[in-house]
Amino acid sequence: MSKLSKHIEQGATLLELMVTLMVAAILLATGLPAMSDWIKRSSVGTAAELIQNGLRQAETEAIRRNAEVEFALTDDTPGASMVDTMTAKANGKNWLIRVVDTAAANRYVNGNMAKQLSGGLSYQGPASIRFSGAGRVLDSTGAAVGAKQVFRVSRSGTDLAYCVFVTPGGGVKMCNPAYPSGNPRACQPILTAAECS
Repeated sequence: MSKLSKHIEQGATLLELMVTLMVAAILLATGLPAMSDWIKRSSVGTAAELIQNGLRQAETEAIRRNAEVEFALTDDTPGASMVDTMTAKANGKNWLIRVVDTAAANRYVNGNMAKQLSGGLSYQGPASIRFSGAGRVLDSTGAAVGAKQVFRVSRSGTDLAYCVFVTPGGGVKMCNPAYPSGNPRACQPILTAAECS
């Protein structure tokens, strides 16, 4: 054998690199629209879960404090500094939880801005509802309600929507109006299609 060692080339040729880039570009081009749609749909579900959790937190806080606590939609920026001046607005773009009694300490409980999740999110529902110290649902004036209070969460660019509703007794549930009756995540038969539109 000769003392000369064989020279082994390592690395990729330009052709191999081009083929790899083309395959990656094709996969990216086909996957991006699906990923974008998934992100939009996911943000709707997340926003609905936040509303559901916010309503439950408001109810729990009312029972804990034995005082009326308000869950309100608003266009104002939620925060402790806005707790006294925040205006409730039907179909507001943000939400806030606060103790109704203006003399109470620590009135601000929680809040959320829709744009923190994603642009294009919208909430539809009553300007505000209250929970009594017993966990019963009241309207914005403090009178007992006789019907479900429904909040609908949707986002532009997707057909997905969720409804979050509160029964007069204080039960909170999130549902998808697109599912048929019988599915555990369906709104029907508890909510009619008209109630969640």
